[in-house]
Amino acid sequence: MADSKVERQLAYPLPIAAAVRLEGRVRECANMVQTGGRLLDIGCSSGWMAPVALSRGFKEYVGVDRVIVGDERAIPGASFVEGSIFSLPFSDKSFDSACLFDVIEHLPKGTESAALREAYRVLSLNGKLYFSTPHASPLHAPLDPAWYLGHRHYSRASVRRLLQSAGFSVDRMFVAGGIIECLNHIRLLLFKHVVHRPLRRVDFVERLIERSHGRDRPFGMTVFAIASR
Repeated sequence: MADSKVERQLAYPLPIAAAVRLEGRVRECANMVQTGGRLLDIGCSSGWMAPVALSRGFKEYVGVDRVIVGDERAIPGASFVEGSIFSLPFSDKSFDSACLFDVIEHLPKGTESAALREAYRVLSLNGKLYFSTPHASPLHAPLDPAWYLGHRHYSRASVRRLLQSAGFSVDRMFVAGGIIECLNHIRLLLFKHVVHRPLRRVDFVERLIERSHGRDRPFGMTVFAIASR
């Protein structure tokens, strides 16, 4: 019970429009998303993806999370809905794109396929799913403090199996992010939960993190995937 409580706190949604730096893993996620009509951001947290999507020509951005925190009007042109990933409050085939960034590792173990099937349900034919989750790297997983509390990491093969079992075809999969990004994440957690202050930016650290992205790596912090319905 204590472990799940800690993980819920670590994953609790940020307030709408809270500052999220578009760099490292976050930038890699954003770079995958192409233009489209309606984008559903599952596990949207602060809705950081909304300005990116709208600037790229999406006509509508909808963020959904189990709890929406803050003013839902804080991002012009975006809408936010509270709901469960296991029962999304949308009709079949109602979106042509969906994001599922760093979500499945927080779900109850064994429910990942059910969540992905629900994402599949709300996507139109040939709709795109943009996906990320922590990578089961022997170098990087031990650097995730939550890993010791049951925070799951996934191999490329397990991500592929999960996506295909839900009906998706995998268009692209790659791994990116290095040890420096993992260590910086520990720094973030310390500032957030111990020091209770914003993380100070260190330029050379940020440059090293950026260099760990933009190409597929045999080992890395995060698995990224683009899949089609």
